[in-house]
Amino acid sequence: MTDGATTLPRDASSSAGEVNCPHCGRSNPKRQGPGGAGTIVDCAHCDRSFASPKPPSLTGSGARTAGAETVLARSPADVGMRVTGAGAVVLTVFFYLVVVQPLAGSYFGDLFGSRGWVPYVITWLSFWAALLLGVKAWLLSSQRRALALELLPEAIDARITPENAAVFQQHLHEVASRELPRAGLPTAGGIALAASRSFLVERIDRALERFRMRGDSQDAVDQLVGQSQLDAQAVESSYTMIRVFIWAIPLLGFIGTVVGISAAVAGFSDSVAQAVDLEVMKQSIGTVTTGLGVAFDTTLLALVMSILIMFPTSSLQKAEEDFLTRVDAYCDEHLGRRLQDAASGAGPGNGLDASSARALHDQIAKLAHSIEALGAKLGAKR
Repeated sequence: MTDGATTLPRDASSSAGEVNCPHCGRSNPKRQGPGGAGTIVDCAHCDRSFASPKPPSLTGSGARTAGAETVLARSPADVGMRVTGAGAVVLTVFFYLVVVQPLAGSYFGDLFGSRGWVPYVITWLSFWAALLLGVKAWLLSSQRRALALELLPEAIDARITPENAAVFQQHLHEVASRELPRAGLPTAGGIALAASRSFLVERIDRALERFRMRGDSQDAVDQLVGQSQLDAQAVESSYTMIRVFIWAIPLLGFIGTVVGISAAVAGFSDSVAQAVDLEVMKQSIGTVTTGLGVAFDTTLLALVMSILIMFPTSSLQKAEEDFLTRVDAYCDEHLGRRLQDAASGAGPGNGLDASSARALHDQIAKLAHSIEALGAKLGAKR
């Protein structure tokens, strides 16, 4: 309680036109820069400065909740493990009820249903990896849509300056919220909100924000380069669990083989101990060979499943890396070369504008005239 009024939480706003100081918690008039962007506010109570928050633009309607903010902090390449894991359980149950059980007695049915517990786990992990790859492929197709959008139109301005960067940001937010796919479930394990996010849009938005705040084109270009490396690392790390599955599935097959061999050898030992004639020994040997066949089937199933996961994983990762290369080229062509600040005069790759070219031409003409006049005076003295 301060001066008879209740102090609001630091991040809360007392009204639509006010924003609370994060240092003292007291309200100040909200200020918005060009295009609705945030600006620096000097607190009238504690005389400390802070950034006025921008209105939500690239996030969904549920982005203000704590759970949604946690999901939004993830990379657009990440996929929720809990949702896909639960989906894999459902697919595994459906597969055994609809496919394996009707084929009981056949080699295919016995391969999945009569080889102990290992085939069940292999099937579950295989469906889990397939779901992860399927969702990532869908997200990649959504990411590619951003490359076809006019995110930085030259109709606004051919050059991007700190003064008009907020206008470009506003246009970027409007196009992204209108054209990129949006999901209605903000807490769906990262899948839903990841679909409404874009490597390209977020990279451009961060570079424009940095350029608007600092006014340094080289600093903005460095921001693009650094974000490019972070995006590449995010894509690389998003395949960690799939690689774990590719490694774990064959290992499970070997475990099933060891379990089967152990059971076969134990059964053979019991048969030998009770054997009284040659016929009993033959039956015992047949039991052992059958057990070995059952044991090796688990390794066969695991290796086949691992191969079926490995090839699409490598193909999809290459496709995502190629997409990031196209994002780098887009940012360089449509943003990096058009940045212009006060220190650089002309932005990278822009050259001189018409007025600067005319001024330079006039200066060259005056210099040439002065040289001619000086030459004429020297000739007259001789």
